[in-house]
Amino acid sequence: MEAPAAILALVLAMTAVGGSALVWFFPTWGAVRHGYEVLSAALVALLAWGAWGSLRAPVRTLESTASASDGQLALTLLLVLAIASGLAALLLVVPAPAVLARLVGGAGTLAGLASFVPLAAIRAARDGAGGLPQGVAELLLGSLLLGGIWAGMVLGHWYLVERRLTNRYMVVMAWTNIAAVVAGLVSVLLSGRNPAPCEDLTGAAFQACAQTFSPILRIGSMTLTLGIGVLALIALIAGFNLKLAREGGRSIQASTGMYYLAVILAPAAEFAAKVRFF
Repeated sequence: MEAPAAILALVLAMTAVGGSALVWFFPTWGAVRHGYEVLSAALVALLAWGAWGSLRAPVRTLESTASASDGQLALTLLLVLAIASGLAALLLVVPAPAVLARLVGGAGTLAGLASFVPLAAIRAARDGAGGLPQGVAELLLGSLLLGGIWAGMVLGHWYLVERRLTNRYMVVMAWTNIAAVVAGLVSVLLSGRNPAPCEDLTGAAFQACAQTFSPILRIGSMTLTLGIGVLALIALIAGFNLKLAREGGRSIQASTGMYYLAVILAPAAEFAAKVRFF
């Protein structure tokens, strides 16, 4: 399960879950056109589908182990998130009550959140530090970081569609991103309790692992250094975003441009953290 595909699946799943939560439970509901939810839900569906696809091969390696059922459950819940998000987007397009779409999307979000439990259980079965609680906490914190920044970028683009939209929602999103940076920092620091890639392996197992991960990532606390360094840049961007969001007007476009940088950097921080997850 320590294969790069499993790490990619975690990053995609956290982005999908965090983004889905902000789509259906953020104050923008009922204040913007439903096209925003259609776009966001469709993107969440693609992210969740990508997570499901990336996780399939690593889960197959768990066959004949005690964690096999946890792997299958995680796959099922991620697929539920993908299907529910796609269905919610469709319900907003066809003549159906908007509240029904929100219920379906919210149910998908809960399924995505539930997938963190079996994923953390797989980690705990491999003697992960802190057991199940820390595993779930790391995934929740990562989902806030990735989902918050992703949702901020999408919302910023939506201001180009609804130009009369008040800057209130962008300000709230900017504060959400500041909280996301704090969550990301805690996520990276918690990952430091786990061994670096290949650290506890010997012989053929070490050689196979060494061919999978870059030597840089296997150096002591290098993943922590990378994660914290990237988060420092994201924190700077979050500060700029808050100032620009408060100004409103064309500054929203500038803020959206800053989100592009954050969307590129945030996965790098979580990759650095989650490379130690399993």
